[in-house]
Amino acid sequence: MARPHKVYIYLLWLNSVAFIRGSYKFNSLKCFFYSPEWGKMNLCEIKAIDRKHNMMNIEGILNQTITEIEINFKMLKRESGGWHPFMYDITMDVCKFFKNRRSFFIPNLIYSFLKPFTNFNHTCPYPAGSVLQLWNWTPNENGVLAVFPVDHGQYALHTTWFIKKVPVLKIDGSVLFFK
Repeated sequence: MARPHKVYIYLLWLNSVAFIRGSYKFNSLKCFFYSPEWGKMNLCEIKAIDRKHNMMNIEGILNQTITEIEINFKMLKRESGGWHPFMYDITMDVCKFFKNRRSFFIPNLIYSFLKPFTNFNHTCPYPAGSVLQLWNWTPNENGVLAVFPVDHGQYALHTTWFIKKVPVLKIDGSVLFFK
């Protein structure tokens, strides 16, 4: 049987996590190919929706066919002293991910928020001339909080994309989650 003080602490934690509400605003977005031989960024922008919300648009075009690709993504939180690792630092094979998304639990959760807004949705190969897009993406606040119960603050997602183990693309962004 649970001790009363443990139940009380659990209920306080559950109450603080379950009822976090607020708004978000993307603070920064940076996209670049390390080498123009692989591709170029046509668009990498944050657009305002209203005073408390905005959306993200990213578009790149591939100059070469891609048959193997990996992505490393790191989540960070800004605290006193700068940015610190937060929750995840994962590297995954994108081709394997799209063959069986259910075997990649956390990446699949993250992808579920992006899927309706992107054409990056199939396994390899990605032919030269392909335009890869993330259009008008704005996260579903309640959906994100249901899966990732986070407190108010500033968070970042840093991604590095590798082709044949060589870094070719970097997309970094941050978001402010506030009351």
